[in-house]
Amino acid sequence: MAAPSPGAPARSPRPVVYLHVGAAKSGTTYLQNILWHNRERLREAGFLYPGYDEAEHVRAAFDLRQAFFGTASDPLIDGAWTRLVEEARGWSGTTIISQELFAPAFRAHVKRALADLDFAEVHVVFTVRDLARQIPAHWQEDVKNRWTTTFAQFMAALRRPDWRASKVARLFWGLQDPVEILARWGEHLPPEHVHVVTLPRPGAPRDLLWRRFCQALGLPPDTCDPNAGFANPSLGLPETQLLLRLNRALDRESADWHFYNEEMKHHLAQSVLTRRENTIRIPLPAEDHAWAVERAERMVEALSGTGYDLIGDLDELVPAPAPADGRRHPDDPCWADITDASGDAVAAVLRRIDECEAEIARLPDAGLGTPELLDLLVADARALRERVDALKDGTVPVVKRAVRTLSERHAVVARFREAYWQVQEERRQAAGGTGAAETTPR
Repeated sequence: MAAPSPGAPARSPRPVVYLHVGAAKSGTTYLQNILWHNRERLREAGFLYPGYDEAEHVRAAFDLRQAFFGTASDPLIDGAWTRLVEEARGWSGTTIISQELFAPAFRAHVKRALADLDFAEVHVVFTVRDLARQIPAHWQEDVKNRWTTTFAQFMAALRRPDWRASKVARLFWGLQDPVEILARWGEHLPPEHVHVVTLPRPGAPRDLLWRRFCQALGLPPDTCDPNAGFANPSLGLPETQLLLRLNRALDRESADWHFYNEEMKHHLAQSVLTRRENTIRIPLPAEDHAWAVERAERMVEALSGTGYDLIGDLDELVPAPAPADGRRHPDDPCWADITDASGDAVAAVLRRIDECEAEIARLPDAGLGTPELLDLLVADARALRERVDALKDGTVPVVKRAVRTLSERHAVVARFREAYWQVQEERRQAAGGTGAAETTPR
């Protein structure tokens, strides 16, 4: 349909910042891991991928949008966006910031981002995949984040003419609709500074997405080793059905967000269940396929008239014809497969318990009683107070890291830390604070 971009963007005499803002489940984790694991090689080529750890871009997106998950809190979010901006300001070359959670930013957030980056020439990059693959991938990602929506409910929300009235649909389209998202992020940018990178169809060379992404950035692809990255695989159908049922059974009070994020999402779902072999992929049901094609064609038509820099082919956004194989509906449980997945899940949980008990036994204060542990806690608190007194203004991040270290050592500190943020959240709500997008402000 549209011809690929003719080549690398022209270099600007000013610093350049590329904001890769999405879409979720469009190879973003794969690209971000390549960038993170090749930071030194990128610096040698004049490109900065900022942040002191891999989660800093996630925190920056939440910080810019003043949002987070539910009623959970993370003190490291405060100032994360400013930290990335200041790193970019101190770099004379090109800076790459990449996180799909920037996509739902409101116009006020976008305005602030561009104002903070006014020292640089700003470009926005959006990677996008066809809806027949995106919809099932996004649904299982929601399930990994504790949602209990069935696939039929999910599709009904997406297909609503008044989809903005549905939280499920707002979350999906806020992360996935390139027309709506780029209308906000690209509103005050020259269209040639907005880069749309389409994902290749299945069967394309593994590194083609990486090469297309590099073309958008003006980065020689061979600067990095693409094998240093890894994908963010989706759950299969039985694994998603199992996790959906676990979500319904879990008590939110006894299993808070931090526990769920660490143990259910990252360990059980992403480290165990996504690695199961020969699983069943989640299909887009035949009754939804025609609608997805029609919706994609409207998106393609809208993008065609924008003047954005296209890398790939917009035809790749239109789903391929649906297979005529009578595939199982995502809500139709196959109990044999779910039982098989459950066995792997139970084994993984038992191994996790054994590892945790062994780790606790190795702690230097594992055999101490409560009075002795309290004495250690008081001593650590006194040392922390002395350290705080010795610090000057502007060192709050150091204190936060010290508190986090204490909380990792002592469970009681971790509980105090969580209780503190809950009190702050209650005070904020009592003061009449408002949220952003589909998450709760800190």
